[in-house]
Amino acid sequence: NSGFFINNAKAWDPQADPVAIAWLPAGMNAWLTRTAVHMRDNLESVKKDPQRLLTGWISVLPQTLFVVMPLFAVLLKFFYIFKRRLYMEHLLVALHSHSFIFMSILVLLLLAWLADLAASIGWLVDVIGVFSVVAWIWLFLYLLVMQKRVYRQGWFMTVLKYCVIGYCYVIFLAFALAMSALASLAFT
Repeated sequence: NSGFFINNAKAWDPQADPVAIAWLPAGMNAWLTRTAVHMRDNLESVKKDPQRLLTGWISVLPQTLFVVMPLFAVLLKFFYIFKRRLYMEHLLVALHSHSFIFMSILVLLLLAWLADLAASIGWLVDVIGVFSVVAWIWLFLYLLVMQKRVYRQGWFMTVLKYCVIGYCYVIFLAFALAMSALASLAFT
């Protein structure tokens, strides 16, 4: 079934070519078709009001992070399997890390807002810029030092795991944000 794609330069017609996945019940296929139509309509409405989609996307971010945080804890459990720590301990580290990241993002947004307010005062914008750089450095440095203190490994292994875990987490987060964007299209 071609479903969501354009066939021979013709737009998809949900009546003539509904979603039909053989192993799904008819009710689920009908729901998928209605959802695809809703997503298509939302994509069209984004051209007129992009703020609506952004608002919908922001509204599903808490649920997205609710899923990502336990996955981050599983990632920590995997990389620190020989530390013999319970999953709950890794979940607490994930919760603490996310809380610190959100607090840091709040500080960075506040600094950006202050920089906008002080746009006409050159030296103040420069000072706020320095604070922003320090806040970014502190964000990553704090997470590294926290990981070193919690898991008590040498610097080489800590930095190596920090980089690999960070890379994996960015992939998790990018996938989760993409899925939340699709969810906002489907449910707003």
